[in-house]
Amino acid sequence: MTGAVPYRDTFWNVPGWAQIGLYAGGVVALAIFAWGLWQRIQLWRGGGAEDRLDRIPARVTLVARHALGQVRTLSQAYPGVMHAIMFWGFLALFLGTVLATIDFDITLPLFGYKLLKGTFYLVYETVLDLFGLFFVIGLGMATWRRFVQRPTRVDPTARFAWVLALLFVINVTGFVMEGARLAAVRPPWAAWSPVGYAVGQGMLAAGMSPGALRGLHLGTWLFHAILALGFIAVIPYSYFMHLITTPLNIFFSKLTSPGEIPAIANIEEAETLGVSRLEEFSWKRRLDFDACVECGRCQAACPAYLAGTALSPKQIIVKLKRHLHGELPGPIHGAVISADELWACTTCMACVQECPAFIDIVDTIIDLRRYLTLSEGALPSTARQSLQNIQRAGNPWGLPAGDRLAWAHGLDVPVMEPGKEVEYLYWVGCSASYDRRNQAIARSVVAILKKAGVSFAVMQEERCHAEVGRRLGEEYLYQTVQQENVEAINRYRFRKVITHCPHCFNTIKHEFPQFGGSYEVVHHSVVINELIAAGRIKLVKPLAATVAFHDSCYLGRYNGIMEAPREAARAVPGLKLVELPRTGLRGLCCGGGGGHMWMEMPAKTKVNIIRTEEALQAGVDTVATACPFCLAMVDLGRKVKGAEETLSVKDVSELVAESLEG
Repeated sequence: MTGAVPYRDTFWNVPGWAQIGLYAGGVVALAIFAWGLWQRIQLWRGGGAEDRLDRIPARVTLVARHALGQVRTLSQAYPGVMHAIMFWGFLALFLGTVLATIDFDITLPLFGYKLLKGTFYLVYETVLDLFGLFFVIGLGMATWRRFVQRPTRVDPTARFAWVLALLFVINVTGFVMEGARLAAVRPPWAAWSPVGYAVGQGMLAAGMSPGALRGLHLGTWLFHAILALGFIAVIPYSYFMHLITTPLNIFFSKLTSPGEIPAIANIEEAETLGVSRLEEFSWKRRLDFDACVECGRCQAACPAYLAGTALSPKQIIVKLKRHLHGELPGPIHGAVISADELWACTTCMACVQECPAFIDIVDTIIDLRRYLTLSEGALPSTARQSLQNIQRAGNPWGLPAGDRLAWAHGLDVPVMEPGKEVEYLYWVGCSASYDRRNQAIARSVVAILKKAGVSFAVMQEERCHAEVGRRLGEEYLYQTVQQENVEAINRYRFRKVITHCPHCFNTIKHEFPQFGGSYEVVHHSVVINELIAAGRIKLVKPLAATVAFHDSCYLGRYNGIMEAPREAARAVPGLKLVELPRTGLRGLCCGGGGGHMWMEMPAKTKVNIIRTEEALQAGVDTVATACPFCLAMVDLGRKVKGAEETLSVKDVSELVAESLEG
């Protein structure tokens, strides 16, 4: 190379013995790394089988978006930017090191070609310098957040302090090496390494001689090499393992609907019901535990944690991770995780939505619940009675099955008949069938469908699908009931199933197919919005109200239906729609899911009270819902807060029905 051509002098000022030491140390570090990684893989493989190698293109796309692109991480401003610039900085430095290795050890000796030269090398130097700077800034942001701001969801412990310190020292020593080299050699292209050039200029300003610069460079190079090789070696044995487990877990993440819970196959003959021992978790669930980065996003989003219950989803996974590694001995139930932690979960999926590692936290909790329910019979007493009522009478209240259609008295509601096809089978659900307040939802839906001339009918044999039982771990009841429901539904001819309850919507759409019942299922808010858009119903009566829409977890987070109910509400003349602080995918649970409609759990402040307080602070006079559970929970919340005169709660179908032309 001529002096006029910029190029990378890989081992400038590094003696032969140090170069040999680097390669020897690299072999040792990689061997230690490989052994540790193999041990981790064996630990995961100790779990049961689970197929996660389907839909490879979709999985690769997920990794590109959320591991490389940091999309979910960036959904939160400060921690998102902090982690993203650290990750991208680390990735750029890693790729730069790989490229330098390829340049010196492969292309140059084998092909006589120097990659890192000319303009390409100058760009390479600039990019690495800038990304190295971003990395240092990210480390500073992380240190400030964890050890100065100290949000409750992160742990300001020594373990994280040494992690940040090691990364900082590795990066800064790289800048010192570069600065010393540029100051000693003074190539005309030195400014293309802006940070290294600035450091070098500082060294020259301090009066360092060429000999001192060379000595500093070599000493720093040796220290940097030892730290870098040590870093590689400790990855599988430390927090740094998330560099591998997080992308892996994203790749193997759940691609089916978040609302679909896997069935226990051949439940009558199953050897284990639920999970009580580590061996009963699948390999993917073990990888879940190992992939946790302990960022606390799940905890911050959890309504049960917000309410002051025993549950922290972060601690559930962290404790299972420690149990996986033998650091937390004893049986899972009782010693590692208490029953109160598991029962406190509302299955709202907020934790899963926020997790940057795509950990299936709710599925793990339900697996653990299944053991308590099916093997130990340890259901909370109030929940047990509701499930017994579902089994005996077909509804959680234990009311007569013959009263299921009493809500329709005087409405001339058509009933399904064999051989007669309708467009919609209207699945009414238990709440609107038996709860007096929620019966208004069914009556409103019927009024809208009739006004639009929609062909529909209800089913006399409808009974509770026991979705609440499945979420509480009572899989046997759920499967038994579903066989009856699917058999009854399949006797009739219809094109679609319409539901107004998101829990009914979710289980019929995503879980009935497990039992031979595959149907096109639509939520009533979607149908209503389509009828309005098509002009099949006219909304003419103004309703002067300020309305905040509350997103149901099972409609929004589970199934992505958020705009349809809002658009239907906006179509009502006079309504002013405003948003609550937590909406859409980040909507706050009403507190009724996961069986909580039918049981009481100790809490400092009930979730529905917190949600009601948010509505009162927003200054609205109406909370609109698209879920009977949400309506019941917010309605109870306003009564507890003494706001019955100032705040009303209505389903979106009620708002539309009130505005229909006569």
